[in-house]
Amino acid sequence: MRLLLFTILALIVCGCSPEKEPTGSPRKILSLSAAATGILTKLGVPPAAIDSYSEIAAGSPCPPVIGKGSAVSREKLTEFGIDRVILWSYQEDAATLFRKAGLRVETLPQLRLETYPDLVRKLGNLTGKHAEAEAICRKFESFCSGIKLQKQEIPVYFELYAPWKSAGRESYIGDLLRASGGVPISWKTGLISTETLLSFQPEVIFFAEGETTPEQIAKRPGFSGIPAVKNGRIYSVPRRLITEGLAPEEAVDYFRTHLNRSL
Repeated sequence: MRLLLFTILALIVCGCSPEKEPTGSPRKILSLSAAATGILTKLGVPPAAIDSYSEIAAGSPCPPVIGKGSAVSREKLTEFGIDRVILWSYQEDAATLFRKAGLRVETLPQLRLETYPDLVRKLGNLTGKHAEAEAICRKFESFCSGIKLQKQEIPVYFELYAPWKSAGRESYIGDLLRASGGVPISWKTGLISTETLLSFQPEVIFFAEGETTPEQIAKRPGFSGIPAVKNGRIYSVPRRLITEGLAPEEAVDYFRTHLNRSL
């Protein structure tokens, strides 16, 4: 944040003009949101630059990476002619500083599966890609209408990047699981106790690819009696599938396939 503060203050001191609506389409967009990066790429107007977290959502060739999170250098903003920044609504301090630097800012609310079309349309309107956005939305909505949930929801523990951190029902990953016939064992995303985990007896365990292994999870104290462990139903999930807004249809298909193996 200190780097960002100095960067933006430098822009102001350099005499940047007050925030003005840029002309021309597509915009010179800096995307600090993997979801936005992925959708803009699908729309055929990839951002002019991205942060390192958005690389997972970028197409080929990948746009220039000019920062990490909100830390972006003044030189890079100038070099790539950035006139608009897209970031998440919780990045309030960064949004304020970018606006003071004369850049237009688009903030994105927390993404849930049901609001994915809203985000696609918002970015379609921003870039003038209305028809392309509607095509993506129609495909997504058709996919959702064809989803047939399992009659019995399957208890699932999704371990999110750290031991005992469970993805909750009220989250994007929770939405994916519920659309696939599963139900996360916790309501909110956060740490859970061993007792809580054991009381729900999850039938399937998912974890983010690269964070651990099925063998390591199975060896944890008290896990041997969990149905998911006894039946070998512990699966890694590619990170791109659990990155918000990146591949929702593919993610649901992935979860449905692995949940159906438990029936």
